[in-house]
Amino acid sequence: MEVQGVSGYGGATGSIFNDSRILGKDDFLKLLTVQLQHQDPLEPQDNTEMVAQLAQFSSLEQLENMNQNLASSLDLDLILTQVLNNTAAAGLIGKSVLAHGDALEIDSAGEDTTVNFDLAANAESLTVTIYDESGAVVRMIEETGMEAGRKSLEWDGKDSSGNDVSAGSYTFKVTAADGEGNSIGVSPLVMGSVDVVKFVNGEAVLVLDGVEVSISEIIEIYQEEA
Repeated sequence: MEVQGVSGYGGATGSIFNDSRILGKDDFLKLLTVQLQHQDPLEPQDNTEMVAQLAQFSSLEQLENMNQNLASSLDLDLILTQVLNNTAAAGLIGKSVLAHGDALEIDSAGEDTTVNFDLAANAESLTVTIYDESGAVVRMIEETGMEAGRKSLEWDGKDSSGNDVSAGSYTFKVTAADGEGNSIGVSPLVMGSVDVVKFVNGEAVLVLDGVEVSISEIIEIYQEEA
């Protein structure tokens, strides 16, 4: 059977044989229709081949429906997980939380605050750089001979000139190196008591002493002592 007429089927070439698309059941049906329209009347298509193509079409439709059902199921699971997380977040109010994050909040000028981080290996030298909201360096704190693990450093709330910094939001970055000058991985952490739970774009956001943290960034939760 010849299929030369397919290329002349009203613009079907442009819509069906497009590299940017995947053939679906509608495209398959168009191909089958064109094939029937252009078959030789004196030598009609073999019934066996016709049945085989219809079976392929049926299988394609079933697979497409399965794919749609799977996508719907995944969307439902995502929504359910988000609802569960948001519900659990409300129960965190009043508890202490440790989470990934590099934010610092100063409530009053010159207020002391703690910088938390996780050091991947023993460090010979370590530097904590603190930035203001504009990204300008406010202070650099240097330490030596620090062992691996979760660590904390106190910042006295002063800038590099010894002046009290103003109240506001700050961020920090920690860099570390071993005795040979090789860089060591450092993960910035935030820790505080959950004062408020907000919902931003459907996701729970915890407020830890003024610092906002997504619920997905939580590492540990602690019960406040009575």
